[in-house]
Amino acid sequence: MIKKYLVVCYGILVKAGKWNLEEAEGDEKQIVPNEYQIAVAEYLAGQN
Repeated sequence: MIKKYLVVCYGILVKAGKWNLEEAEGDEKQIVPNEYQIAVAEYLAGQN
């Protein structure tokens, strides 16, 4: 089950550069959980 508040939280962390939306080679940042990646991407796409 996807929780809206977590989508927003993960979106803020990704936008701030603290977390990655998906795994990147050579980068050791935390990654948004798989079940939230699409929802967070859609949330970020809707931001100005």
